[in-house]
Amino acid sequence: MNKIKPKIIFDTDIGDDIDDAFALLFLVESKAFDVLGVTTVFRNTRQRAHMAKYLLEALNSDIKVYAGCDYPLISNPDKLNVEAIQKKEKKDRYGMYQLPQWSEEMESAQFEKQHAVDFIIEQIHKYPHEVILCGVGPLTNFAMALRKDPTIVPLIKEFRLMSGGQNLNFAEWNVFCDPEASYIVYNSNVKTICIGIDTTCKLGLSKEDIDKLVHSQSKAIKITYDMMMKWFAHYAFEAPVMHDPLAVVSIIKPNLCQYEEKPLTVDLSNRRGFIVQDDKKVHNKLTISTDVNVREFINLFMSVIL
Repeated sequence: MNKIKPKIIFDTDIGDDIDDAFALLFLVESKAFDVLGVTTVFRNTRQRAHMAKYLLEALNSDIKVYAGCDYPLISNPDKLNVEAIQKKEKKDRYGMYQLPQWSEEMESAQFEKQHAVDFIIEQIHKYPHEVILCGVGPLTNFAMALRKDPTIVPLIKEFRLMSGGQNLNFAEWNVFCDPEASYIVYNSNVKTICIGIDTTCKLGLSKEDIDKLVHSQSKAIKITYDMMMKWFAHYAFEAPVMHDPLAVVSIIKPNLCQYEEKPLTVDLSNRRGFIVQDDKKVHNKLTISTDVNVREFINLFMSVIL
């Protein structure tokens, strides 16, 4: 008897860091998930949706893509990056932020007209208690879905997030970009499992791993590699870290990470975007990662995408 595949909506800010694309590769190539759809979030969700669909088409996948919220609930997205990066940024023909990994041919890949938030709400009602909302970007789409239709709250199976971290001296990017959205999700009373950046930072690909990508004959890998080179050039990075793929892989490999349950929330005041402990939060504790089996992850991840 076949094991039932977890139903998942994958919410992504693909187009900045390359790890979103790698997470999408794993989602499809592992054949371990029932992917209901891909939703895009944050600063030019139109381009992100074209990009995700373009990569999916290269994977011969018919998974549908839905563009979501461009803007955080409160923050100004154009002022979040450091000044040196802001100066490199360009605008597309619509006056929106141009993704550093963008190529004009990606516009040929067409996404759905339905808004991501409405798609999320629709699917939760269609599959009550079955859908995992996997978010690897700012949590604006999820927060907006909760606010637009609060009746979905008890129907969501789980939030699985690449979000936050413990004992950090900075605000993790996905939280920092929309702290209010993260606050809403973290305090939603939905089962929430966070894969923190203190865990994911251990998952850098080696030169040998990157060399395997170079020699791949897969069209999707070639596209991802080209996107990665553009990302390296834009941000002056030299190696990819698999932050977002770990959130995906951890769904089907529950013992891959170690976890602890803590009453965590998001600071919206003096340490805006920082993950802090709230000891008054008795009934809505979060599960957050503390460690990962690095070698097991890398071996599994590389064997699947190649």
